[in-house]
This record gives sequence, structure tokens and C-alpha cells, in this order.
Amino acid sequence: MTRVPYDAELQSAAEQFMETYGPTMPAHVVPFARSLFEQQVPGLDELVAGRQVAARTVNVPGDESGPASAVTIFSPESPAAGGGVFYIHGGGMVMGHRLGGADELVALVEQLQVPVITVDYRLAPEDPYPAAANDVRRTWLWVVEHAAELGVDPSSLILMGGSAGGGLAAGLALRLRDEKMQTPLAVCLLSPMLDDRNESVSSHDYDGTSLWDRGSNLMGWDAFLGAERSTVSAYAAPARATDLSRLPPTYLEVGSSEVFRDEVNEFASRLWAAGNLADLHVWAGGFHGFSTFAPQARVSVASLTTRTDWLRRILLSR
Repeated sequence: MTRVPYDAELQSAAEQFMETYGPTMPAHVVPFARSLFEQQVPGLDELVAGRQVAARTVNVPGDESGPASAVTIFSPESPAAGGGVFYIHGGGMVMGHRLGGADELVALVEQLQVPVITVDYRLAPEDPYPAAANDVRRTWLWVVEHAAELGVDPSSLILMGGSAGGGLAAGLALRLRDEKMQTPLAVCLLSPMLDDRNESVSSHDYDGTSLWDRGSNLMGWDAFLGAERSTVSAYAAPARATDLSRLPPTYLEVGSSEVFRDEVNEFASRLWAAGNLADLHVWAGGFHGFSTFAPQARVSVASLTTRTDWLRRILLSR
């Protein structure tokens, strides 16, 4: 087995992360990891201090599909007409918070001059599938219904998610298409968690040696879906979808040195085969979440710039 090494500038960040959490996150470590992440979640005032961005949090009412959930809206002081970003956070389906990594979202508001809406969802194993999928669907439909008061055009919303949130975003895009609901203008998938089967080369290469490795990924999928996999919905694991046609333009990015590399490449190829527009970026030496954990590294700067340029291009083309 020959693994793709980490980018030299990313090596120390990877080592620091694994020293804290270990390369593999077993289920019994999830409560500890959750508490660490929650301690690091910044307050809204801290996030927007000194920036021309406003922030507010509202509760989306619950319904038969699940309880109320919180969303935070970051808005520019002088928004460009119409567009917006609906963001779903990561965390392996078992942890995470809508404000985790929110500094990147505030930067997007400043750069694009459109609102960014970041959402919470229920976590596994306490709330397995379809809880999270139902939560993000309900919140999306609420945002569409209340678009005018949020300052966005519902037909100009970009659906964006990272890691587990990327998988939920891809599943939501499929579900909105199938249910003939308001679909996003485009979809942005950042190292998305797409395939519960874990059969790829990269899934086996990064086992016990990477941030969110094969063992962690198996744990996350088991928590989300349970051990019985005879029938798995494409809304839960989008790589299982048999029909990827009629989807919005999609941006996919992934590191070359992470467990999700091959499933993201395969998903992009299937999007093209189904006649969709898709941009795929594989960042050499990138571990899972590298641009968040090491934002000053040159490969991180390049990935963030490329992502923002694509978002701007999509918003300007509407």
C-alpha cells in the first residue's frame, strides 16, 4: 500500500489533530469530541466583531418530521440582489454545530455580499437516519417560504455542505428534485460523505493514519444507518443513487490524502455521465478538512480562493 503523503505545510496540523483525537474515533469517544467542539464554538458577537456583517439566530418550527431547529443568518450590510448560501455543517453525522468553522462563512458573506444561512440538525446515534435528512429538508423549505424576509431569492440559493453536511446536501438535492420542490441554483460539496460501503482504495489507504479515517467513517455510518444495510436510501448515502440526472451545477472538492477521495471522484464522474455540469478539484496532499484546520497553508488558500470564485461565478450567472 502506497499512500499519498500530506502536503508539507499541512503535516503539523494533521499531527496536532491526531494527537488530540487519535486517528480513529471510536463511538465511545464521540461525547468527548462533541464537548471539545462545543467549547470551540464562537459566539455570534465574536464572529462578526469589526466586520460589516450582521448575525441573528431564529428557530425553524418543528412538524411531524421532527422538532424545531436553529438557524443562523449572516447578512452583509449592503447585500447584492437575490443570491444566498444555505450551509450544512459537518461532523461525521455524530457531532458538529452550525457555527463550527463559521469564520469561513462570515468571510464568504464579506466576499460575495450575499446572506449565508447555516443550519443545525439532529445527530446520530441518538437520532439516526432519517432525522438529519428530515431536518435539513424542513429547514430548506422554511427558508424558501421565508426568503423575502431573509433577503434572498429562493431560486438563487446555493446549497453547500461539508463532510457529513456535504452528504446531506447531496441527498437533499436528490430529494428536492424527486419531490419537485424548489431546487438549489447550484450545489457545493466539500469533501462530502457520500458512500456508506467504504469499498474504495482511498477508504482502505487511510485507515488508522488520517483525520477522519476509515474506522471513524465506519463508526459514523453505523451510528447514522445502523448495522443493517440491506436497503439504504440514496437520500442517506447519495453514492447509492441510481439516477443522478437533472441535478444543478455542482462543485466538488476533496483532498488527495483522505478517505473520501475516490468516492468523490466517482460521484463527479457519474454526474458528468448523467449530463450534469460539475467542477471537481482534488487538492494534492490535502487531508480531510485541511482548509479549516490549516487555513494559512498555500494549498488551503488556493482551495478557498477557487471555491469562492466558483460561488461568485454561479451567483453572477443567475
